[in-house]
Amino acid sequence: MITLVVDRKKRIMRELEKIHPRDLSIGEVAKRTRLSRTTASTYLKVLEAEGKIKISRKVGRATLYKKK
Repeated sequence: MITLVVDRKKRIMRELEKIHPRDLSIGEVAKRTRLSRTTASTYLKVLEAEGKIKISRKVGRATLYKKK
């Protein structure tokens, strides 16, 4: 279970690092990592709480994240 969590977090971080300094929406992260939107959203919140990423902006209902 722990390795699954670490793998998903690494996949998300890898995608955010690839496009840094730009940002990605939850849907874009989900598509690039092949995770469901719900799973991507959960792990983005975890990474934000850990201080590894930040919310860069909100556009309408979309929240965009980027690497710190």
